[in-house]
Amino acid sequence: MKITVNRPSLPLYSEFEELAKEIWDSNYLTNFGTVHNKLLHNLELMFRTENIALCNNGTNTLIGAVKIAALPKKKKVITTPFTFAATAHSILWADKQPVFVDIAKDGFCISPETVEPAIDSETAAILPVHCYGLPCDIAGFSELSRKTGTPIIYDAAHAFGVEVNGKSLICEGSASIVSTHATKAFNTVEGGIAYFSDEEQLRQFTAMTNFGINKGVTDQLGFNGKLSELHAAVGLLGLKYFSQRVVERSKVWNYYHEFFSDIDTVETTVISEGVVLNYAYYPVKIGDRNIDLDEVVLKLAAKDIIVRKYFSELLTEMPFFKGSLTVGTLDNAAALSNRILCLPIHENYVVHQEFIAAEVLAALKSV
Repeated sequence: MKITVNRPSLPLYSEFEELAKEIWDSNYLTNFGTVHNKLLHNLELMFRTENIALCNNGTNTLIGAVKIAALPKKKKVITTPFTFAATAHSILWADKQPVFVDIAKDGFCISPETVEPAIDSETAAILPVHCYGLPCDIAGFSELSRKTGTPIIYDAAHAFGVEVNGKSLICEGSASIVSTHATKAFNTVEGGIAYFSDEEQLRQFTAMTNFGINKGVTDQLGFNGKLSELHAAVGLLGLKYFSQRVVERSKVWNYYHEFFSDIDTVETTVISEGVVLNYAYYPVKIGDRNIDLDEVVLKLAAKDIIVRKYFSELLTEMPFFKGSLTVGTLDNAAALSNRILCLPIHENYVVHQEFIAAEVLAALKSV
């Protein structure tokens, strides 16, 4: 069996088959149907807020969030180069301009300190990414938003189920989005969840995902962003397994953490006090610059262990984004991108954790 860096967590097929038949027999497959509404209600209970909406993928969710929550008459959105391309694509699709700043020296996310020098009269929003589901400095960004009047829109694509001091991480900022793509901690095959602190903006987002229709009249820009009943069914059934899956993934995370904590060449991730993770990613920094990480990846692939260098190429190094506006150096992000590995983690990997860790260490020592 190939051990991939992550893999879908699915409900029992028999359960899905039964619910799919109910959907089929109802002849109602989309347009905010019964299963969609049940999933939304259960997520409202989980996140302890009614200010959320569902969408058909994470990128559309983020496009809508930027389009609605960013200041409309301003152009620039400050974000990180250490992320997946969808973050910056969403800014561009929302007719804004990405401005890249460096991440914090000892973390994975941009910080208020790296962002503040980039804020100017054209700044429409700040878009931090909770990379690997590890929270940004939300208190610091809240203060920066208060001081400058700049909305904070969080890309929480990795962060379903993550909490800080008992509060869902999705319920932060002017807006926040979660991806429910197939390989995320919780999935609807494809999908996304949007949070807005402002109820009017939530209404606008819901209308936007339905062709801009509000009370039967198209009164704003829109697109088809509706989550189908079959996609919602995967989420509704999978949600009841989420807590136990987190427990199982935490076993793998904690095993890796203990195994690698005494290895000089490996820097493990520290969880801040008050943070409850979903354990969907296990990133490590490789301190020895003489270790060829591409060779490590190939050696492990030969053993059917797939590790990934997320994010080994900064957005600003990709052909499409070269020449994008940056403020300050990106030295911290560049250094991290050359030394990062994400190890396989999934609730079914508890039985493989010792093998994976031993093979990773052997590969690091052999190159």
